[in-house]
Parts: sequence; C-alpha cells; structure tokens
Amino acid sequence: MCIPTDANKFTDSEKGTHEKTNEEPSSELRSEFQQKKDDFEYLLEHATKMILQYYDECGKPTETRLHEDFLTPSELTSRLRPISQQYAPGTNDDCLEDIQTTFRHSLKTMHPLFFDKLYFGSDPIGQVAELVLAVLNANAHVYHVSPVVSVMEVECIKVIGKQFGLEEENIDGTLNPGGSMSNTMAVLLARHHHFPHVKQDGWQAGDKPIAFSGAQSHYSLRSAAMICGMGTRQMVAIPSDQNTFQMNTEALEESIIWHKQNGHKPFFVNAVAGTTVMGAFDDIVTLRGICDRHGLWLHVDACWGGFLAFASPENQGNRLRGIELADSISFNPHKGLGVVQQCSMLITNNKPDALRQCNGLDAEYLFQPQNGGYDNGNKTLGCGRKGDALKLWLAIRKHGLDGFRRIADNEIDKAQHMTQLVNDAKDFELVSVPMGTNVCYWYIPTYFQENPDEYTNERKAMVHKIIFDRMKNNGHCLVQQQPLEEFGLPNFFRLALGGDKTRRSDMGYILNETRRLGRDITPGDVDAAI
Repeated sequence: MCIPTDANKFTDSEKGTHEKTNEEPSSELRSEFQQKKDDFEYLLEHATKMILQYYDECGKPTETRLHEDFLTPSELTSRLRPISQQYAPGTNDDCLEDIQTTFRHSLKTMHPLFFDKLYFGSDPIGQVAELVLAVLNANAHVYHVSPVVSVMEVECIKVIGKQFGLEEENIDGTLNPGGSMSNTMAVLLARHHHFPHVKQDGWQAGDKPIAFSGAQSHYSLRSAAMICGMGTRQMVAIPSDQNTFQMNTEALEESIIWHKQNGHKPFFVNAVAGTTVMGAFDDIVTLRGICDRHGLWLHVDACWGGFLAFASPENQGNRLRGIELADSISFNPHKGLGVVQQCSMLITNNKPDALRQCNGLDAEYLFQPQNGGYDNGNKTLGCGRKGDALKLWLAIRKHGLDGFRRIADNEIDKAQHMTQLVNDAKDFELVSVPMGTNVCYWYIPTYFQENPDEYTNERKAMVHKIIFDRMKNNGHCLVQQQPLEEFGLPNFFRLALGGDKTRRSDMGYILNETRRLGRDITPGDVDAAI
C-alpha cells in the first residue's frame, strides 16, 4: 500500500478535480508516481549494495559461514523492531534497516555448500525475473491481464514435456506453487478420471477408493489423499527394495489384487523419479505394465530427479526409462535446474482438457472463451497465480537447453566423484551406491574408529545430529542429515547435488569440513546429548 507523504498529498488545487469533467487530464507525470520512482531508485540503490555484498560473501565459501548469526525465534523477534503498534508511516531507511537485518540473519542459500534442502542459490537472471514480476504484479489466471506469461507458461511446459519424451500434441499442464500442489493435482486428476461424480456430488458409500505410493515417496501424496477427501489411510505405502530403495513392484501388484478382492477400487499409482532421501528411481516401465493390467492412473513424481532428463545420452542410464508412458508428471525446475523458487509444474500426457474438466468451474465473470485456452487459471485449484513462467523462460533463454545438460552432466560427475571419495576414506561409510545425485554416507569420529564396537546405532544417529548443529552454528557447509526408518538405518548425511553451484574440488572440502566439526566427538559428548 502506498502511504501518502507530504510530497504526494493532494493540494487544494487538485482536490475535487474529478468533478470537473470539462478539464483534460494532465500529460505530466503524476506527483505520486514521481515519489514512487524516487523511492524505488533510493531503495534499489541501497539494497543492491547489500545484495552485492551477499554475492561477495557467498563467493568465498571456505571463509564464510552459512549462518552469520543464527538466532532462536525469541532472539530474532527481539532483534526485529516491532510493527504491532506502528501506525505512522516509516521511512525508506527504516525499511532498509529491516532488509539489512534479513540478510544478516538469513541462511545463505547462495553459498555453494548449502545442501540442507533440495534447492540451491539463485542466479542473476532469476533474481531480475522476480523483480520484474513484482513490478508487473500481474495475476497469471486469465490471458488478457497477463498475456506474455500466459503464453510463456504453455510454451515452457511443452519444452519440458518434450524433454521427458512426450509428443507435443499430447502435452498439457500448469505451473503450480510447489511440488506438493503438483502431486495433489495429479491425485485429483486420477480421481476425476475414475470417479467423475465426486467433483459435484462428493464420495459415495460404494466408491471405496484406494491409491498407492512407495514408502520412500514424498509426504505430499498422503497430504493429497487427505485433501481429496478419501483419507491418508487410503494412500497405501508400498515397501521398498532394501538394495535399490525402489518401490517393490511385486508387493504393489499383490496389494492391488488384495484390495480388489476385498471390494476396494484402486485408481492411482505414484512412481518416484528421485526419492527425497536416497534419490532412488522407481521402475516406471514395470509400473506402467501393472497399471495397464489393472486400469490405474500412473503418475511420476519427478520433482527432484527429473532434471536428469537433460543429461547427455551417455549419462542417462535407465533412471527415467519409461517416463514418457506416464499419465502425468510433476517436475520442479527450482530444484535440480536451479531456477528461482517457486517453479513447479504438472504435465499431463494425452489427457486432452483433463485439467480444466477436473479443476475448472468456468466462472463466467473471470474466464473468457475467446482467450483460446490461455486462461491457465481455469486448469488449476487457485485463482491468484504468480507468473512463474517468466523465471523458467528467462533461464532457458540465458542458459539454453545445453546449459541444463551441463548442469545434469556435472552433477552426475560430482556424485560419482563424491562416492569414490567416501569409499576411499576410512572415516566415512557409504550407505548405498547412488542411483542419481544423492550421495548418502556416515561419518566415524576418531574415537569410534578406534573403538568400533562402541559405535552403536543410537550413538551413530546422535553423532550426525551433533555435527549438523555445529554446521548450522559454525560451519562452512550445511548437509542434511536424517534416518531411514523403513530399514532402521540411523542418521546419515545426504548430499543432494543439483543446480551446478559447486566445483568438483568442493566434494573433498565437504568431507574435510565434516572431519573438522566432528572428529573430536566422544561417547561422553554423545551420551550427554542423548
């Protein structure tokens, strides 16, 4: 909201001019817009200095901690000046002070050694795209208010769909606010395909829907079951193979048959191309065969591992074999490709108009038939939609599809290199040979190398929690740690490589930084923490 200042309050001569219909509007720039311009220039000038300093800090990863000053919520609340009683307008400098505080106390995700989550630092073209979107402030729901980003959205989805091997004439889709929404919409599509009456009449007593997803799949699939009204227990978790961490396809088909025999109606299977923790890729070809035999919708959650579709043929392997057979695919360019958050999409394959039929309500006051199918909001669950397509479009324009290929190839190479480093080190242990770019490993502090019998699973789990806390507070890298409860594996580090923000030489540094922070841990430290 623009709060008038003395410089842009109405003067006596300006008051009531809207009543003088015989006067022509002035061609001069309005004073309030001049004020906005001045504010923008001042804010951008000073914020840019902070941004460039942020670049300088992140560009020296071995000298810069990821958290300059990590505070608890209560400490941070006291550091921020309260706004609950601020009735008078503040100044630009007040706002810049808050921006400075934000930079100082935020995690440096642009730091090349930030690996805590499945996204990475943004690049300049993405940052400028976000600024342009904020200036335009357009809503990407109907064509006539956001024509450019509406066309960009359709074209970007075609580009990604063809990369997955889909025929262009069979491609449809939408950009969504995150992979969880894309997966949720896939479940809703399958529900509408098998139970079209639910959209208007709700679930009936005889429906008894059942869907299936691997035990290692993202929690958003259970969330989708909750949202679509069938309940989380109806999203059946299929166990994984203990060696590959893929969904056990034999167990899946056995479960489908059992549920059919007991009066349930299976309708949906979720395959994963790059699981969150282990980075496993399900056997899509076999899953397609199972779905065809039983008449189920096959969705592939490629939010994380889908970026490897851009890899060179010699690096492709069989990870994504059969993805072109899926009924729908979710993919997050903001993960492996390093596009600015949020940028997620759901792609449908040979399902003409399915998105609009499932989600559209054809609100006549909003959506216009003459817009030729470019009212993209009528295919989604939302009305207000950010023009995320600009970020992906400009990333493709800036880096080219060959740039995406280099990202995929480089991350595969670094994952293989890191795997070799871990295997060669006596103080690290590989959890499993990676299928993609997730390298998972345990660290063994000096004491436990000398006394391996004392390195119990409970202590092993706590060692990784301690090191992770030290990384947050005093580290030059931040690598996610977690257990794998399905197989009783104690906490380990998961290095998920994407975005091509690191160098090959950084892999050895990550191991050395882990040693620096953890080599001195003893049973006393661990037992006290437990």
